[in-house]
Amino acid sequence: MYQQIGGKVVCVSCWDQSAQKSFAYLKKDGVVLDELRKITDRFGGIDQNKARDLGYEVLDGDVWIQQDVDILIPCALENQVTGDTAAKISGQVKLLAEGANGPTTPEADAIIKSRGIFVVPDFLANAGGVTCSYFEQVQSNQNYFWEKDDVLSRLDLKMTSAFIGVSSLARKRNLYMRDAAYVIAIDRVAQACRDRGWIS
Repeated sequence: MYQQIGGKVVCVSCWDQSAQKSFAYLKKDGVVLDELRKITDRFGGIDQNKARDLGYEVLDGDVWIQQDVDILIPCALENQVTGDTAAKISGQVKLLAEGANGPTTPEADAIIKSRGIFVVPDFLANAGGVTCSYFEQVQSNQNYFWEKDDVLSRLDLKMTSAFIGVSSLARKRNLYMRDAAYVIAIDRVAQACRDRGWIS
């Protein structure tokens, strides 16, 4: 996706079932997703020898966070960005988009916030799946099923609107993005409780 919009992925990390540890695969001129998929086993592990043949450096699994990149995207595990690992984040990093649920510990979050790294918090960055589940429920309730392009268009509208809402509040009140997202989320839950007469 990033290559389609002008970006370049240079490092990915994954679990190796046979070694029972993670490895990072670095290719400075750009990771090619399709070629990695062709050398991936059923557990999602990448064949290291074939990766080397394709020009990848095979490194320890935690070095992904140390790369001199503009964007970091922790996508698989919770608590992978800790106080210790956050201190290793390159000064070049401008944005951290949390693709995993809870990938950043509170200690790491404090470091990231102090460094001024723009964060797209997990429950905003990876909410597309839950949003599409809601779309599925709507379609089932109506017994009317949308075309793929319709689903993607509706998803784009919802996710873009959510991001704009959070980033606008963050700018307006000078809030950290995570804090702005929490303010909106808690306010919506409270309003829903009021609408249902559960609280006044």
